[in-house]
Amino acid sequence: MEIETVIYLTNTIICAIIAVLMTDAWSQSNHRRSLLFWMVAAWVMLVADILFAARPYMPDMVGRILPTVLVTVGHAALFVGARVHADQPAPQRLGWAIVAFHAVALTLFFIFAPESIWRRVTNGMVWATLALLAYQGLRMSPAVFWKPLTAPAKVFLAHAGFHVFRTIMSVATAGSENETVNIMVDIIGDLEVSFFMVAIFVGLLLAHLQQRNEQLRQALAEVETLSGLLPICAWCKKVRDDDGYWRQVDDYFRRRSQIRFTHGMCTDCSEKFKDDDDFETPVPSPPN
Repeated sequence: MEIETVIYLTNTIICAIIAVLMTDAWSQSNHRRSLLFWMVAAWVMLVADILFAARPYMPDMVGRILPTVLVTVGHAALFVGARVHADQPAPQRLGWAIVAFHAVALTLFFIFAPESIWRRVTNGMVWATLALLAYQGLRMSPAVFWKPLTAPAKVFLAHAGFHVFRTIMSVATAGSENETVNIMVDIIGDLEVSFFMVAIFVGLLLAHLQQRNEQLRQALAEVETLSGLLPICAWCKKVRDDDGYWRQVDDYFRRRSQIRFTHGMCTDCSEKFKDDDDFETPVPSPPN
Protein backbone atom coordinates (compact mmCIF):
# COMPACT_ATOMS: atom_id res chain seq x y z
CA MET A 1 0.00 0.00 0.00
CA GLU A 2 1.38 3.42 -0.98
CA ILE A 3 2.15 5.96 1.74
CA GLU A 4 -0.32 8.40 0.13
CA THR A 5 -3.14 5.87 0.52
CA VAL A 6 -2.16 5.22 4.15
CA ILE A 7 -2.30 8.94 4.89
CA TYR A 8 -5.72 9.25 3.25
CA LEU A 9 -7.07 6.31 5.23
CA THR A 10 -5.72 7.87 8.44
CA ASN A 11 -7.36 11.15 7.53
CA THR A 12 -10.61 9.29 6.88
CA ILE A 13 -10.64 7.80 10.38
CA ILE A 14 -9.87 11.21 11.91
CA CYS A 15 -12.59 12.92 9.86
CA ALA A 16 -15.14 10.26 10.79
CA ILE A 17 -14.52 10.82 14.51
CA ILE A 18 -14.66 14.61 14.08
CA ALA A 19 -17.86 14.45 12.01
CA VAL A 20 -19.62 12.41 14.71
CA LEU A 21 -18.43 14.84 17.43
CA MET A 22 -19.59 17.87 15.43
CA THR A 23 -22.98 16.24 14.81
CA ASP A 24 -23.41 15.59 18.52
CA ALA A 25 -22.36 19.16 19.37
CA TRP A 26 -24.83 20.55 16.85
CA SER A 27 -27.63 18.40 18.28
CA GLN A 28 -26.78 19.38 21.88
CA SER A 29 -26.73 23.10 20.99
CA ASN A 30 -30.39 23.12 19.88
CA HIS A 31 -29.31 23.05 16.23
CA ARG A 32 -27.22 26.21 16.31
CA ARG A 33 -26.82 27.50 12.75
CA SER A 34 -23.05 28.10 12.78
CA LEU A 35 -22.47 24.58 14.11
CA LEU A 36 -24.64 23.27 11.30
CA PHE A 37 -22.23 24.67 8.71
CA TRP A 38 -19.22 23.34 10.61
CA MET A 39 -20.86 19.93 10.95
CA VAL A 40 -21.55 19.86 7.20
CA ALA A 41 -17.91 20.79 6.58
CA ALA A 42 -16.74 17.85 8.69
CA TRP A 43 -18.91 15.36 6.77
CA VAL A 44 -17.90 16.80 3.40
CA MET A 45 -14.21 16.52 4.35
CA LEU A 46 -14.85 12.89 5.35
CA VAL A 47 -16.36 12.09 1.95
CA ALA A 48 -13.45 13.87 0.24
CA ASP A 49 -10.89 11.76 2.12
CA ILE A 50 -12.78 8.56 1.24
CA LEU A 51 -12.67 9.54 -2.43
CA PHE A 52 -8.98 10.46 -2.21
CA ALA A 53 -8.25 6.99 -0.80
CA ALA A 54 -10.37 5.37 -3.53
CA ARG A 55 -8.90 7.47 -6.33
CA PRO A 56 -6.85 4.61 -7.85
CA TYR A 57 -10.11 2.74 -8.47
CA MET A 58 -12.03 5.68 -9.96
CA PRO A 59 -12.13 7.15 -13.48
CA ASP A 60 -9.19 9.51 -13.88
CA MET A 61 -11.25 12.67 -14.40
CA VAL A 62 -13.54 11.98 -11.43
CA GLY A 63 -10.64 11.07 -9.15
CA ARG A 64 -8.64 14.17 -10.01
CA ILE A 65 -11.50 16.67 -9.75
CA LEU A 66 -14.31 15.56 -7.42
CA PRO A 67 -12.34 14.99 -4.14
CA THR A 68 -10.47 18.29 -4.60
CA VAL A 69 -13.69 20.21 -5.22
CA LEU A 70 -15.24 18.63 -2.11
CA VAL A 71 -12.33 19.92 -0.04
CA THR A 72 -13.18 23.38 -1.36
CA VAL A 73 -16.84 22.87 -0.43
CA GLY A 74 -15.73 21.96 3.10
CA HIS A 75 -13.56 25.08 3.36
CA ALA A 76 -16.45 27.21 2.07
CA ALA A 77 -18.79 25.74 4.71
CA LEU A 78 -16.25 26.57 7.43
CA PHE A 79 -16.01 30.13 6.11
CA VAL A 80 -19.80 30.61 6.01
CA GLY A 81 -20.12 29.11 9.51
CA ALA A 82 -17.53 31.56 10.83
CA ARG A 83 -19.47 34.52 9.42
CA VAL A 84 -22.78 33.20 10.77
CA HIS A 85 -21.21 32.69 14.19
CA ALA A 86 -20.15 36.34 14.18
CA ASP A 87 -23.77 37.36 13.48
CA GLN A 88 -22.79 38.53 10.01
CA PRO A 89 -24.73 37.86 6.79
CA ALA A 90 -24.13 34.33 5.52
CA PRO A 91 -22.09 34.77 2.29
CA GLN A 92 -23.30 31.55 0.72
CA ARG A 93 -23.25 32.99 -2.79
CA LEU A 94 -19.59 33.91 -2.43
CA GLY A 95 -18.82 30.43 -1.12
CA TRP A 96 -20.58 28.74 -4.03
CA ALA A 97 -18.93 31.13 -6.49
CA ILE A 98 -15.48 30.12 -5.24
CA VAL A 99 -16.43 26.43 -5.44
CA ALA A 100 -17.74 26.86 -9.00
CA PHE A 101 -14.59 28.74 -10.06
CA HIS A 102 -12.39 25.99 -8.63
CA ALA A 103 -14.41 23.23 -10.30
CA VAL A 104 -14.22 24.94 -13.70
CA ALA A 105 -10.51 25.61 -13.31
CA LEU A 106 -9.77 21.98 -12.40
CA THR A 107 -11.80 20.75 -15.36
CA LEU A 108 -9.90 23.01 -17.75
CA PHE A 109 -6.57 21.92 -16.30
CA PHE A 110 -7.55 18.25 -16.70
CA ILE A 111 -8.51 18.78 -20.36
CA PHE A 112 -5.69 21.06 -21.52
CA ALA A 113 -2.82 20.78 -19.00
CA PRO A 114 -3.27 17.93 -16.52
CA GLU A 115 0.32 18.13 -15.23
CA SER A 116 0.54 21.92 -15.08
CA ILE A 117 2.08 23.38 -11.95
CA TRP A 118 -0.64 26.03 -12.01
CA ARG A 119 -3.20 23.42 -11.05
CA ARG A 120 -1.49 23.03 -7.68
CA VAL A 121 -1.07 26.80 -7.41
CA THR A 122 -4.80 27.26 -7.99
CA ASN A 123 -5.63 24.71 -5.28
CA GLY A 124 -3.37 26.43 -2.78
CA MET A 125 -4.63 29.93 -3.51
CA VAL A 126 -8.31 28.91 -3.34
CA TRP A 127 -7.87 27.14 0.00
CA ALA A 128 -5.69 29.92 1.42
CA THR A 129 -8.31 32.50 0.43
CA LEU A 130 -11.13 30.58 2.10
CA ALA A 131 -9.02 30.10 5.24
CA LEU A 132 -8.30 33.84 5.41
CA LEU A 133 -12.00 34.63 4.94
CA ALA A 134 -12.85 32.24 7.79
CA TYR A 135 -10.16 33.90 9.92
CA GLN A 136 -11.71 37.29 9.22
CA GLY A 137 -15.14 35.98 10.22
CA LEU A 138 -13.92 34.56 13.53
CA ARG A 139 -12.12 37.82 14.30
CA MET A 140 -15.60 39.36 14.58
CA SER A 141 -16.69 36.62 17.01
CA PRO A 142 -16.24 36.52 20.80
CA ALA A 143 -12.62 36.65 21.98
CA VAL A 144 -12.41 32.91 22.75
CA PHE A 145 -12.54 32.22 19.00
CA TRP A 146 -9.53 34.41 18.08
CA LYS A 147 -7.57 35.61 21.12
CA PRO A 148 -6.01 32.44 22.71
CA LEU A 149 -2.87 30.98 21.15
CA THR A 150 -4.76 27.86 20.04
CA ALA A 151 -7.90 29.75 18.95
CA PRO A 152 -9.66 28.54 15.77
CA ALA A 153 -9.00 31.87 14.03
CA LYS A 154 -5.24 31.39 14.44
CA VAL A 155 -5.52 27.84 13.10
CA PHE A 156 -7.15 29.23 9.94
CA LEU A 157 -4.39 31.83 9.67
CA ALA A 158 -1.68 29.17 9.99
CA HIS A 159 -3.53 26.99 7.45
CA ALA A 160 -3.59 29.86 4.95
CA GLY A 161 0.11 30.50 5.56
CA PHE A 162 0.93 26.85 4.93
CA HIS A 163 -0.88 26.86 1.58
CA VAL A 164 0.98 30.01 0.54
CA PHE A 165 4.28 28.36 1.53
CA ARG A 166 3.37 25.14 -0.29
CA THR A 167 2.47 27.13 -3.42
CA ILE A 168 5.78 29.00 -3.34
CA MET A 169 7.68 25.73 -2.94
CA SER A 170 5.76 24.19 -5.85
CA VAL A 171 6.60 27.11 -8.12
CA ALA A 172 10.23 27.21 -6.96
CA THR A 173 10.75 23.50 -7.65
CA ALA A 174 8.86 23.48 -10.95
CA GLY A 175 10.90 21.83 -13.67
CA SER A 176 13.39 20.42 -11.19
CA GLU A 177 14.65 16.95 -11.98
CA ASN A 178 14.86 16.17 -8.26
CA GLU A 179 11.50 14.52 -7.57
CA THR A 180 12.33 13.98 -3.89
CA VAL A 181 11.52 17.59 -3.02
CA ASN A 182 8.16 17.45 -4.77
CA ILE A 183 7.28 14.15 -3.10
CA MET A 184 8.21 15.54 0.32
CA VAL A 185 6.09 18.66 -0.28
CA ASP A 186 3.12 16.44 -1.22
CA ILE A 187 3.55 14.23 1.86
CA ILE A 188 3.83 17.26 4.17
CA GLY A 189 0.70 18.69 2.55
CA ASP A 190 -1.23 15.47 3.14
CA LEU A 191 -0.08 15.34 6.78
CA GLU A 192 -1.04 18.99 7.27
CA VAL A 193 -4.62 18.04 6.43
CA SER A 194 -4.72 15.77 9.50
CA PHE A 195 -3.24 18.46 11.75
CA PHE A 196 -5.61 21.09 10.36
CA MET A 197 -8.72 18.93 10.77
CA VAL A 198 -7.92 18.07 14.38
CA ALA A 199 -6.83 21.59 15.32
CA ILE A 200 -9.69 23.49 13.69
CA PHE A 201 -12.62 21.30 14.74
CA VAL A 202 -11.35 20.62 18.26
CA GLY A 203 -10.61 24.35 18.56
CA LEU A 204 -14.11 25.25 17.39
CA LEU A 205 -15.71 22.84 19.86
CA LEU A 206 -13.60 24.05 22.79
CA ALA A 207 -14.24 27.71 21.99
CA HIS A 208 -17.96 26.99 21.66
CA LEU A 209 -17.98 25.28 25.07
CA GLN A 210 -16.04 28.16 26.63
CA GLN A 211 -18.55 30.62 25.20
CA ARG A 212 -21.46 28.60 26.58
CA ASN A 213 -19.78 28.42 30.00
CA GLU A 214 -19.34 32.19 29.99
CA GLN A 215 -23.01 32.65 29.17
CA LEU A 216 -23.94 30.31 32.03
CA ARG A 217 -21.68 32.25 34.42
CA GLN A 218 -23.36 35.50 33.41
CA ALA A 219 -26.80 33.94 33.93
CA LEU A 220 -25.71 32.69 37.36
CA ALA A 221 -24.41 36.15 38.24
CA GLU A 222 -27.80 37.64 37.33
CA VAL A 223 -29.56 35.07 39.50
CA GLU A 224 -27.25 35.87 42.40
CA THR A 225 -27.86 39.57 41.86
CA LEU A 226 -31.59 38.99 42.16
CA SER A 227 -31.27 36.74 45.23
CA GLY A 228 -31.23 37.74 48.88
CA LEU A 229 -33.44 40.10 50.89
CA LEU A 230 -35.05 43.11 49.20
CA PRO A 231 -36.05 46.14 51.31
CA ILE A 232 -39.63 46.83 50.17
CA CYS A 233 -42.06 49.44 51.48
CA ALA A 234 -45.02 47.84 53.27
CA TRP A 235 -47.36 50.58 51.96
CA CYS A 236 -46.39 51.63 48.41
CA LYS A 237 -44.35 48.47 47.61
CA LYS A 238 -41.34 50.40 46.29
CA VAL A 239 -37.95 48.69 46.55
CA ARG A 240 -34.81 50.32 47.94
CA ASP A 241 -31.74 49.87 45.72
CA ASP A 242 -28.07 49.75 46.73
CA ASP A 243 -27.80 53.54 46.47
CA GLY A 244 -30.64 54.12 48.91
CA TYR A 245 -33.20 55.23 46.32
CA TRP A 246 -36.76 53.92 46.48
CA ARG A 247 -37.88 52.65 43.09
CA GLN A 248 -40.92 50.97 41.62
CA VAL A 249 -40.52 47.20 41.51
CA ASP A 250 -40.53 47.07 37.71
CA ASP A 251 -37.94 49.85 37.46
CA TYR A 252 -35.73 48.12 40.05
CA PHE A 253 -35.64 44.83 38.12
CA ARG A 254 -35.29 46.55 34.75
CA ARG A 255 -32.10 48.24 35.93
CA ARG A 256 -30.55 45.08 37.40
CA SER A 257 -31.54 42.33 34.95
CA GLN A 258 -33.00 41.52 31.56
CA ILE A 259 -36.48 41.17 33.07
CA ARG A 260 -39.17 43.34 31.51
CA PHE A 261 -42.68 43.86 32.89
CA THR A 262 -46.06 44.13 31.19
CA HIS A 263 -48.98 45.50 33.21
CA GLY A 264 -52.48 44.07 33.47
CA MET A 265 -55.09 43.32 36.17
CA CYS A 266 -55.31 40.21 38.30
CA THR A 267 -58.58 38.35 38.93
CA ASP A 268 -59.02 39.63 42.51
CA CYS A 269 -58.66 43.28 41.52
CA SER A 270 -60.97 42.80 38.58
CA GLU A 271 -63.67 41.39 40.90
CA LYS A 272 -63.05 44.14 43.46
CA PHE A 273 -63.50 47.04 41.04
CA LYS A 274 -65.99 45.62 38.52
CA ASP A 275 -68.95 47.37 40.21
CA ASP A 276 -67.12 50.71 40.54
CA ASP A 277 -68.55 53.00 37.85
CA ASP A 278 -65.65 55.44 38.19
CA PHE A 279 -62.99 52.79 37.66
CA GLU A 280 -61.74 52.13 34.14
CA THR A 281 -60.20 48.75 33.45
CA PRO A 282 -56.60 49.32 32.37
CA VAL A 283 -55.44 48.10 29.01
CA PRO A 284 -52.45 45.71 29.31
CA SER A 285 -49.27 47.54 28.41
CA PRO A 286 -46.33 46.17 26.43
CA PRO A 287 -43.09 45.29 28.26
CA ASN A 288 -41.05 48.33 29.30
